[in-house]
This record gives sequence, structure tokens and C-alpha cells, in this order.
Amino acid sequence: MSAFEFARQVGDVFVLPDTCIKIKEVIDNKISGLDEIAEIIALDPTLASRLLKLANSALYNFPNSVDSVSKAVLLLGETQVYNLVVAYGSAEAFAKAPTDVIDLERFWEISIHAALIAKFLGTVVGVKQNEPLYLSGLLHNIGELVVAEVNPDVARLCANYKKGVLPWMRQQELLGFSYADCSVALLKLWRLPDTLIDPLNYLNSPQLQPNNKFVQVLHVAARLSLLNAAFGQFELEDLIDKQIINSLGLKRRDIDEARAFASLEGMSILSLLNPKGSMIM
Repeated sequence: MSAFEFARQVGDVFVLPDTCIKIKEVIDNKISGLDEIAEIIALDPTLASRLLKLANSALYNFPNSVDSVSKAVLLLGETQVYNLVVAYGSAEAFAKAPTDVIDLERFWEISIHAALIAKFLGTVVGVKQNEPLYLSGLLHNIGELVVAEVNPDVARLCANYKKGVLPWMRQQELLGFSYADCSVALLKLWRLPDTLIDPLNYLNSPQLQPNNKFVQVLHVAARLSLLNAAFGQFELEDLIDKQIINSLGLKRRDIDEARAFASLEGMSILSLLNPKGSMIM
């Protein structure tokens, strides 16, 4: 089966909540404003509480307490609110993912670290702040949950990281496609923006987009998130071509600071969106 066929099999099982769809429609509308977004969020108590937790977290460190959804939406802005809504929706969509097949804690750790590292490095190299780097990082590996649902035996084999065996090569060997390919297929079924999805086509082949900083930062972030989550199993040189790092103008200090930032902020984000109830971001 192809990556698209895998995604299509779970299309009726893993779906975004109505709240996410409504907010996307409002944002796409361009005419409606932040007030309407706040009204939709206020009707979803779980999402509203997570938005308020995010606005009051150390990640933003606003000088005063944020005590209303409308104020949170105003302070965070459309991009950050949309990031949270899609992240929340994705976590809800996969709340019943098979926990006996893969380590969901590790899955979300990789996803969140990729998002945070992409956000950090994007700032370092000058990727525009309105680019969906954070979300692309967060959702880059969502295909793993699709495979875990459709073919749990193969998902278990792919989740068994081993030294000398690169995960995306293992996926390609066993499935004929990578988890990133499956992520692209599902996100297209979800009708998320092309600007978020298209860079994932080059997640494992950034050399095909040598002048695209978005693609290259996303690639580096995904690899560094794996380095953080599978500590001691890989070396930086195993996962990232030095030419990619050099082309972005990144120094070793930038890499180390990005990884540290993800480790520091990752726990608070996990507490916001964790599909099991303690929550993640």
C-alpha cells in the first residue's frame, strides 16, 4: 500500500475536531477577526483552558495574568492561536492511538521538540515569523500513528531504534515510504494549508531544495528532536549532513541552544496537549 492508502484507511477514525475546522474557516475567511475566533474557542472548555494555560506559561511570560479567552487570543495573535488549535486537534484526533504499539510519550516528545527547535532555529536563520515552521515540526511524524493503527507489526519494528539503523531508512525499507510521506498524505486529507504540508515532502531530502531555509530548518529540527529523544543511540553526524548546517550558517552553539530550549520548554508544552489528559504542545 502507498502512504496515501494508509492515510485514507484511518481518515474516518483520526479526524480533527469541529472546533479546529471552524477556526480554520474563520482564518481563511480573512473578513472575520480575532473576536470570532475567541467566541468559537470559548465554546470548547478544554481548548479554552489550554489556551489560557499557554498564555500564562513561561513560554510567553506576559507581565500580567491573562484571565479571558478574548485577551489570550489578542495577545497571542492569529498564528500562535492557530498553532495551538491544530496541535490540540491533532492530539484529540489521536487520543485513542494504540499505546501498546509505540511509545506515545516518546512520539510526542519527538514531535514537540521538532516544533520548538524549528521555531528557535527559524529565528536564528531569519525564516519569517508567519511561516508555519512550528506546526510543520509538530506534525512531521504524525504518519507514525497512522502506521501504528493500520500495520502495528511494522510500526513496532520501526519504533525499535538501533545504532547504525537510521529510522527513516528503516521505514522506507519496510513500508516503501517514510512516516513523513504518510504525514503529508493525512494532512492533505485534513485539508491543512499547503504551506504547512509541502515542506514535509523534502524532510528526508533537503538537498533537493538547497535554497529553501524553511525546508532545511525543518529537516535539522526533525533530526535534532530524534537526537534528544533517542539519547545515546545516534550521533549528530549520523543524522544531519554537515553541508546542510553550513548552508544555514548555523554554529554548534546554535544547535546546542536549540536542543536545550526544546528540553526546557518541552515539558510545559507536554502539559498542555498530552492526549492522555495531563496534556501537550
